[in-house]
Formats: sequence, structure tokens, C-alpha cells
Amino acid sequence: MQNQYGYNVLHHKGQYDVKTRDNAYSKALPEIQKILEENPTIQVVIDLHRDGIDESAGKLVMDLDGRPTARFMFFNGLSYVNDLGSIDYLYNPYLEENMAFSFQMQLAACEYYPGLTRRIYLKGYRYNMHLAEKYLLIELGAQNNTVEEARNACYPIAHLLDVVLSGEGGE
Repeated sequence: MQNQYGYNVLHHKGQYDVKTRDNAYSKALPEIQKILEENPTIQVVIDLHRDGIDESAGKLVMDLDGRPTARFMFFNGLSYVNDLGSIDYLYNPYLEENMAFSFQMQLAACEYYPGLTRRIYLKGYRYNMHLAEKYLLIELGAQNNTVEEARNACYPIAHLLDVVLSGEGGE
């Protein structure tokens, strides 16, 4: 992303769900807040995960220009559940912006890489998405994808980010 498209990139490699997935977002929150406070020019936050899927569903992979590439999905937290309505203590002032960003990414993916993305997933909680207007939570492949397949997906993700951030998509 930095070399090819000219964006400054900061990689945080913290792992917050090693022993258990419980409270991973709560554990990550102070560290992400600290990074954003120390780097106020950050405009995009990407929270990258591998999805946990039923092994019988097969592998989330496709051939992209002769390379096995993990399929991925954009994930959005709504701070809303049907049973209770809005979850006030998980308020996200950037809900609309987060949604718009992921939908723009999805549309660009459909245009440039048909079949590479899965559906956009909507879930009730917030997932730290309240920290930035452009916050992407990406489920990149799954536990049964290889590192090569996941890395191969990073190239189209970088391209899609550039398309959306530069405003060059959809023409």
C-alpha cells in the first residue's frame, strides 16, 4: 500500500484473542485508542481477521489471475439488536460512515474483482468501529486458508482501498 499507492501505513500486530476470543475487542480498545491518539492523522483503521467457518463449507478461495486468493468479507457492527433496539452503551457516532465505507469497498470489489468478496455481514455490536469514520473490519479467508492465499488477497484489498479513497471507482 505504501510503496505502490503512496499511503503511509502503520501496522499494529497485537493479538487479542489468542487464549480466548472472549472480550477481544475490549482488550484491543485501549491499544487502538492509544495508537490513534499518538497518530492523529490516521484516516483509515483496518481490523483484519480470519473468519471461523464450518470446515464442511469448504475453503474460501478463488483463482485470481492465476493465484489462489482468499475470499473476504466486510463486517459491520450496528450497535443495534432486534430484541432490544439501540445499544446505547455501545453508541457509534460513525455508524453511517463505517457502513458507507464498507459498501463502497464492496461495490468496487464487485466491479474490479467479481466473486472475491462475500456478503457484507451485519452484527449487533460495535466492534471498536466507533473509533474512526473509515473503520473496516475484514474477515480475510478462514482458518483453513493458507498464508499465501491470505497474502494474495491483500493486493486487491490495497487496490480497492486506493480506488475508494481516491474517488476513482464506479466510472
